[in-house]
Amino acid sequence: MAKNKVSRRKFLAGSGATAASGMAACGSTEGGPDRAEPPQGGSWERPPDQRNRGNRRNLILLNVDTFRADNLQCYGGNGLVQCPRLNRFAEDSVIFDDVYPEGMPTIPTRRVLWTGRRILPFSYYHQHEPVQLPGWHELFYEDQTLAETLHEAGYHTVLIADIPHLQRPGKNFHRGYRYYEWVRGQEVDYYAQAPHQTPDFGHILPASYLELPELDNRRTRGFLNQYNANRRRYEKECEALIELTAKNVIGWLKRNHAESPFLLHMEAFDPHEPWDPPKRFLDPYMPNAKGPAWWQPPYADIEIPEEGLKRLRANYAGESMCVDYWVGEILKTIEELGLYDDSIVAFTSDHGALLGEQGQFLKGPERMRVQVTHNPLLVRLPNKEQGGKHVKGFVHHPDIMPTLMGLLGLDPPARATGNNIWPLVSGETNSFHDYLVQGYGWIGAVRTSEWNFSQVVNPERYQKEYKPQLYNLEKDPQELTNVADQYPDVVNDLSAKLMDYLEAGSGLTSGSFHAREGHRPPEAPVG
Repeated sequence: MAKNKVSRRKFLAGSGATAASGMAACGSTEGGPDRAEPPQGGSWERPPDQRNRGNRRNLILLNVDTFRADNLQCYGGNGLVQCPRLNRFAEDSVIFDDVYPEGMPTIPTRRVLWTGRRILPFSYYHQHEPVQLPGWHELFYEDQTLAETLHEAGYHTVLIADIPHLQRPGKNFHRGYRYYEWVRGQEVDYYAQAPHQTPDFGHILPASYLELPELDNRRTRGFLNQYNANRRRYEKECEALIELTAKNVIGWLKRNHAESPFLLHMEAFDPHEPWDPPKRFLDPYMPNAKGPAWWQPPYADIEIPEEGLKRLRANYAGESMCVDYWVGEILKTIEELGLYDDSIVAFTSDHGALLGEQGQFLKGPERMRVQVTHNPLLVRLPNKEQGGKHVKGFVHHPDIMPTLMGLLGLDPPARATGNNIWPLVSGETNSFHDYLVQGYGWIGAVRTSEWNFSQVVNPERYQKEYKPQLYNLEKDPQELTNVADQYPDVVNDLSAKLMDYLEAGSGLTSGSFHAREGHRPPEAPVG
């Protein structure tokens, strides 16, 4: 057994993983002087021509960021967030109850959603941007995406997105989309010129709080400086950037809804922090709010005063309600244009956020618990077929793209590793996965129907102390009490499952960022 553990460690250390521990804040930088060997070049195979196949239905995919599954009543509700429009949409949709990501956060998750391909074990490549995390990089040259595959099937492919990380120089997530729009200004997107002299942010966070050493004062102030400049610029056009994104989606639909079949893919950053909801969405939770606005929740584990806790939760609820409203405007337009009759419409998110559970906020490698990792997935079929049906059984993010392709009557690209999990809906099977593995930074987690377990998977690169976490889901469904010390046999079993999954991915999850010399893909079909 000891020999086996050593071989796993050597495997992980040699898998291209060369960063320091994964950091939590999207505006932060963390890495190291060493890095993976640069890929030497790869080859790309054109997806098959499926122009004469399938049901030619449209696919409308609406993905938002940091939206907890329990914001919605169909997932139990959390007693805080009101989302009336998405709650109504769920009544007409198939509801997948047990959906979880594989790689996190923002960019790793979307690499999986775009390709239907697993990405664990992670590799680390230095990026010319604020975020440094394993798995956080552009699509590999070899990847075959949803957009590329549907384009080869004769679809119009459209992306409308306001997620700043997708837009940064060097990223290629618009690949395969023949029409795309970037909405600018989220978070620390360099959209507005921030002042050289950092302003006073007492209206956002108390001065005593800003001075806490755990916050990294300089970085926090730099983050707020850029975002505040962005906000002053975009608020001349809209109440929140989800409004601009939704209106661009609505405008495209009104102009082009007859151009079927099409893939329309929206990526919205809200309700990702900063949490600064428009007043009309904050008022239901905190009318006539006074004092510091508490837009930015902490990634660090620090004590927050009671007024701050209340305002942060109200801010998140208002942000989520704002998303619900504007996604609802898109859904209303789909109905008014008669597109529900011949479209698959799906709503999901990449991850959720802690709202004070265990004294923590947001997400992070050390926080892979249900509030962060449980995702909504609602799929509405024409004629509201099986609307309101709850579907049990684990769904992994690599499964989503093959499943949507299957609903169009088309094959996923050859490189996809996920399953078409629609047989869970039809009752042909009740399980595709006995357990699911997740990764964030250098920490991995494994989830079964009874347990959620997490541990460091690359101790050579993880620079902090992390005590393994184990939660008994039958007794503790909110995952609030770590019982790892009480169940050593369970810890050993789940640890082996986690490491075996990572080892099985060796060779599957690496790739290249450019073509090998002389490589030329097959010619595109004519017509």
